[in-house]
Amino acid sequence: MKPIVILHLCEHFGNEQVSFHGVSRSFELWIPAYDKTRFRVLLCSRQGPSGPAEERLKASGIAPLHLGYGKLDPRNLWALIRLVRREQVDLIHAHGYGACTWGRLAGLLLRLPVIVHERCNYGTVPLTQRPVEWLLGRFTRCAFAVSESTRRFTIEKRYIPADRVKTLYSGIPLETIPGVTPEWIQAFRCDQGRGVADKVLGVVGRLEAHKGHLDTFKALQLMLKERQDVYVWVIGNGRFEADLHRWVRENGLDGRVQFLGYRTDVVSVIQCLDVQIFPSHQEGTPNTLYEAMAVGNAVVASTADGQGEILEDGKTALLFVPGDHEALARLTLRVLGSDALRDQLRRNALERIKDFDMKRTIATMETTYEAMVRRTE
Repeated sequence: MKPIVILHLCEHFGNEQVSFHGVSRSFELWIPAYDKTRFRVLLCSRQGPSGPAEERLKASGIAPLHLGYGKLDPRNLWALIRLVRREQVDLIHAHGYGACTWGRLAGLLLRLPVIVHERCNYGTVPLTQRPVEWLLGRFTRCAFAVSESTRRFTIEKRYIPADRVKTLYSGIPLETIPGVTPEWIQAFRCDQGRGVADKVLGVVGRLEAHKGHLDTFKALQLMLKERQDVYVWVIGNGRFEADLHRWVRENGLDGRVQFLGYRTDVVSVIQCLDVQIFPSHQEGTPNTLYEAMAVGNAVVASTADGQGEILEDGKTALLFVPGDHEALARLTLRVLGSDALRDQLRRNALERIKDFDMKRTIATMETTYEAMVRRTE
């Protein structure tokens, strides 16, 4: 039997502002994991080639395709239709407003099933996109949302009928998490100027205003009033980077905050942390949180979107209201001050992450693909 051809269509894999974002990380994990006897899976971005992200995807055995036009350029539609016909695509799985717009229009014209995949509860939809969502929402046959909160957003703000929106946590391939030795951890920390006795906090992700990095820095200022062995590593890049550097410099935290930049070995690096912090004001369920749980890190996190759903306060993490940097400081000091609490959070996180094995996510997508394609035959 001929494999079903799936086209994952997104906005971009990375750009000059961020080398590799969470959606691309999902593709890197998902595409090699699909059953190759049943599915041929393609990946296409609306934008053109994107440097480091392209190379990382190619290293995973993925050959990225591109439409190559601006978000509102109607040539996207004709380029997508040509691609679908050339590759004999059976289903479009779309991620991002532009990709979902052109993907759904192509689906309507070609009578092809389309899945909308929403990654975050943004609270609102851009004004220019709202009429599009109102028009296309009713024609959307299936949507995935990465959390219950994001599902409500998809129903209420993207006008997709509730019975067509499924919550699908992205998860992580637990069997592929790399372990590191105590010697590697000590050597890496030493390379960054940190000793065994230092307490290192880490924030991983795109450098964007809504990711809450400034809350972490403000919390660090409060923590330093009580103990002088605390440092912060910031891992990732993005358009807010210059602002963050400036804030750190102007507030005298140069020696306390280190920007490690974009790293491909992030799962190894986070195993060097004493506490991993997730301070986002707006979030889905980030891959970095799954990774932190999978390596058994002690976590202090905001309750933004999916973070507050998959974490249990006092059991798998200590949670605070987004933007409350005083609570962030207090809770982090609490974890740093108690080996017993830190070990408890780590053990419970390792147990909880078993509920988010990526195999379940892949199986759900594969079953959905087959059912939707059968209905169109």
